[in-house]
Amino acid sequence: MLKRRTHEFLELSIPGDRFGFVFDRFMMILILLNVLAIVLETVASIHAQYANFFFYFEIFSVAIFTIEYLLRIWSCTENKAENFDHPVWGRIRFAFSPMAIIDLVAFLPFYLSAFFAIDLRILRIIRLLRLLKLTRYSPALIIIWAVIKNQSRALTAAFFIMLIAILFTSSIIFLFEHEAQPENFASIPHSMWW
Repeated sequence: MLKRRTHEFLELSIPGDRFGFVFDRFMMILILLNVLAIVLETVASIHAQYANFFFYFEIFSVAIFTIEYLLRIWSCTENKAENFDHPVWGRIRFAFSPMAIIDLVAFLPFYLSAFFAIDLRILRIIRLLRLLKLTRYSPALIIIWAVIKNQSRALTAAFFIMLIAILFTSSIIFLFEHEAQPENFASIPHSMWW
Protein backbone atom coordinates (compact mmCIF):
# COMPACT_ATOMS: atom_id res chain seq x y z
CA MET A 1 0.00 0.00 0.00
CA LEU A 2 2.79 2.45 0.91
CA LYS A 3 4.71 1.55 -2.24
CA ARG A 4 1.64 2.08 -4.44
CA ARG A 5 0.89 5.44 -2.79
CA THR A 6 4.54 6.50 -3.22
CA HIS A 7 4.41 5.54 -6.90
CA GLU A 8 1.15 7.42 -7.44
CA PHE A 9 2.51 10.44 -5.60
CA LEU A 10 5.79 10.56 -7.54
CA GLU A 11 4.67 9.45 -11.00
CA LEU A 12 1.02 10.41 -11.39
CA SER A 13 -0.39 13.89 -11.01
CA ILE A 14 -3.72 13.13 -9.37
CA PRO A 15 -6.13 16.08 -9.67
CA GLY A 16 -7.05 17.45 -6.27
CA ASP A 17 -4.04 15.90 -4.49
CA ARG A 18 -2.88 18.99 -2.60
CA PHE A 19 0.30 17.33 -1.27
CA GLY A 20 1.24 16.17 -4.77
CA PHE A 21 0.63 19.67 -6.12
CA VAL A 22 2.84 21.21 -3.41
CA PHE A 23 5.57 18.61 -4.03
CA ASP A 24 5.56 19.24 -7.79
CA ARG A 25 5.82 23.01 -7.25
CA PHE A 26 8.56 22.55 -4.64
CA MET A 27 10.59 20.42 -7.06
CA MET A 28 10.11 22.93 -9.89
CA ILE A 29 11.29 25.79 -7.66
CA LEU A 30 14.23 23.73 -6.39
CA ILE A 31 15.31 22.93 -9.96
CA LEU A 32 15.05 26.58 -11.05
CA LEU A 33 16.95 27.75 -7.95
CA ASN A 34 19.65 25.18 -8.75
CA VAL A 35 20.04 26.55 -12.25
CA LEU A 36 20.20 30.10 -10.87
CA ALA A 37 22.85 29.02 -8.34
CA ILE A 38 24.91 27.35 -11.07
CA VAL A 39 24.83 30.53 -13.13
CA LEU A 40 25.63 32.80 -10.17
CA GLU A 41 28.53 30.57 -9.08
CA THR A 42 30.33 31.55 -12.28
CA VAL A 43 30.45 35.21 -11.15
CA ALA A 44 33.70 35.39 -9.19
CA SER A 45 32.60 38.09 -6.73
CA ILE A 46 29.32 36.33 -5.91
CA HIS A 47 31.01 32.94 -5.61
CA ALA A 48 33.66 34.35 -3.26
CA GLN A 49 31.04 35.90 -0.99
CA TYR A 50 28.50 33.05 -1.01
CA ALA A 51 30.63 29.94 -1.57
CA ASN A 52 29.42 28.29 1.66
CA PHE A 53 25.79 28.97 0.81
CA PHE A 54 26.21 27.47 -2.67
CA PHE A 55 27.94 24.42 -1.18
CA TYR A 56 25.22 23.74 1.42
CA PHE A 57 22.45 24.45 -1.08
CA GLU A 58 24.05 21.89 -3.42
CA ILE A 59 24.17 19.31 -0.60
CA PHE A 60 20.52 19.98 0.26
CA SER A 61 19.47 19.72 -3.40
CA VAL A 62 21.44 16.54 -4.02
CA ALA A 63 19.91 14.97 -0.90
CA ILE A 64 16.39 15.76 -2.15
CA PHE A 65 17.15 14.53 -5.69
CA THR A 66 18.77 11.34 -4.36
CA ILE A 67 15.86 10.52 -2.05
CA GLU A 68 13.39 11.19 -4.87
CA TYR A 69 15.36 8.92 -7.24
CA LEU A 70 15.61 6.09 -4.70
CA LEU A 71 11.88 6.32 -3.96
CA ARG A 72 11.13 6.17 -7.69
CA ILE A 73 13.35 3.07 -8.08
CA TRP A 74 11.71 1.46 -5.04
CA SER A 75 8.12 2.17 -6.12
CA CYS A 76 8.45 1.67 -9.89
CA THR A 77 7.34 -1.97 -9.60
CA GLU A 78 3.81 -0.63 -9.04
CA ASN A 79 3.82 0.62 -12.65
CA LYS A 80 2.18 -2.28 -14.47
CA ALA A 81 1.51 -0.28 -17.66
CA GLU A 82 5.21 0.23 -18.42
CA ASN A 83 6.12 -3.39 -17.57
CA PHE A 84 8.23 -2.43 -14.54
CA ASP A 85 6.44 -4.89 -12.23
CA HIS A 86 9.25 -7.46 -11.90
CA PRO A 87 11.16 -6.82 -8.64
CA VAL A 88 14.61 -6.85 -10.28
CA TRP A 89 14.25 -6.51 -14.05
CA GLY A 90 11.46 -3.96 -13.68
CA ARG A 91 13.74 -1.73 -11.64
CA ILE A 92 16.58 -2.18 -14.12
CA ARG A 93 14.26 -1.30 -17.02
CA PHE A 94 13.03 1.73 -15.09
CA ALA A 95 16.60 2.83 -14.26
CA PHE A 96 17.40 2.91 -17.99
CA SER A 97 14.28 4.85 -18.98
CA PRO A 98 14.94 8.40 -20.25
CA MET A 99 13.31 10.14 -17.28
CA ALA A 100 15.17 7.98 -14.73
CA ILE A 101 18.46 8.76 -16.47
CA ILE A 102 17.63 12.48 -16.32
CA ASP A 103 16.91 12.09 -12.60
CA LEU A 104 20.23 10.29 -12.10
CA VAL A 105 22.18 12.94 -14.00
CA ALA A 106 20.69 15.56 -11.66
CA PHE A 107 22.71 14.32 -8.69
CA LEU A 108 25.36 11.88 -9.94
CA PRO A 109 27.99 14.58 -10.74
CA PHE A 110 28.03 15.57 -7.06
CA TYR A 111 28.97 12.05 -5.98
CA LEU A 112 31.44 11.60 -8.83
CA SER A 113 33.24 14.82 -7.89
CA ALA A 114 33.67 13.48 -4.35
CA PHE A 115 35.67 10.50 -5.64
CA PHE A 116 37.26 11.72 -8.86
CA ALA A 117 39.03 14.90 -9.94
CA ILE A 118 36.54 16.50 -12.31
CA ASP A 119 36.87 19.89 -13.98
CA LEU A 120 34.37 22.15 -12.21
CA ARG A 121 33.36 23.82 -15.48
CA ILE A 122 32.26 20.47 -16.90
CA LEU A 123 30.51 19.68 -13.62
CA ARG A 124 28.54 22.95 -13.83
CA ILE A 125 27.44 22.21 -17.37
CA ILE A 126 26.33 18.71 -16.38
CA ARG A 127 24.46 20.18 -13.40
CA LEU A 128 22.56 22.43 -15.83
CA LEU A 129 20.95 19.25 -17.13
CA ARG A 130 18.78 19.47 -14.01
CA LEU A 131 16.59 21.69 -16.14
CA LEU A 132 15.49 18.52 -17.93
CA LYS A 133 13.86 17.39 -14.68
CA LEU A 134 11.27 20.11 -15.21
CA THR A 135 9.70 17.93 -17.90
CA ARG A 136 8.46 15.67 -15.12
CA TYR A 137 6.63 18.44 -13.22
CA SER A 138 5.22 20.74 -15.90
CA PRO A 139 2.15 19.62 -17.90
CA ALA A 140 3.19 21.83 -20.83
CA LEU A 141 6.65 20.27 -20.92
CA ILE A 142 5.11 16.79 -20.65
CA ILE A 143 3.08 17.56 -23.79
CA ILE A 144 6.19 18.86 -25.57
CA TRP A 145 8.08 15.69 -24.57
CA ALA A 146 5.24 13.53 -25.95
CA VAL A 147 5.28 15.46 -29.23
CA ILE A 148 9.07 15.06 -29.48
CA LYS A 149 8.73 11.31 -28.87
CA ASN A 150 5.92 10.92 -31.40
CA GLN A 151 7.60 13.06 -34.05
CA SER A 152 11.18 11.89 -33.52
CA ARG A 153 11.65 10.80 -37.15
CA ALA A 154 10.50 14.15 -38.54
CA LEU A 155 12.59 16.06 -35.99
CA THR A 156 15.65 13.93 -36.77
CA ALA A 157 15.21 14.61 -40.49
CA ALA A 158 14.85 18.35 -39.80
CA PHE A 159 17.98 18.25 -37.64
CA PHE A 160 20.02 16.59 -40.39
CA ILE A 161 18.73 19.03 -43.00
CA MET A 162 19.74 21.90 -40.71
CA LEU A 163 23.15 20.30 -40.16
CA ILE A 164 23.68 19.94 -43.90
CA ALA A 165 22.61 23.57 -44.46
CA ILE A 166 25.03 24.79 -41.77
CA LEU A 167 27.85 22.71 -43.23
CA PHE A 168 27.13 23.94 -46.75
CA THR A 169 26.86 27.63 -45.82
CA SER A 170 29.95 27.41 -43.59
CA SER A 171 31.91 25.92 -46.47
CA ILE A 172 30.81 28.76 -48.75
CA ILE A 173 31.69 31.37 -46.10
CA PHE A 174 35.08 29.72 -45.61
CA LEU A 175 35.68 29.72 -49.36
CA PHE A 176 34.91 33.42 -49.80
CA GLU A 177 36.09 34.89 -46.48
CA HIS A 178 39.18 32.84 -45.59
CA GLU A 179 41.63 34.99 -47.53
CA ALA A 180 40.09 38.29 -46.38
CA GLN A 181 39.83 37.35 -42.67
CA PRO A 182 42.01 34.31 -41.97
CA GLU A 183 41.88 34.87 -38.20
CA ASN A 184 38.06 34.62 -38.12
CA PHE A 185 37.59 32.03 -40.86
CA ALA A 186 40.63 29.79 -40.40
CA SER A 187 38.63 26.62 -41.09
CA ILE A 188 35.14 25.39 -41.83
CA PRO A 189 34.44 24.81 -38.09
CA HIS A 190 35.49 28.43 -37.42
CA SER A 191 33.10 29.50 -40.18
CA MET A 192 30.34 27.48 -38.50
CA TRP A 193 30.87 29.50 -35.35
CA TRP A 194 30.33 32.73 -37.27
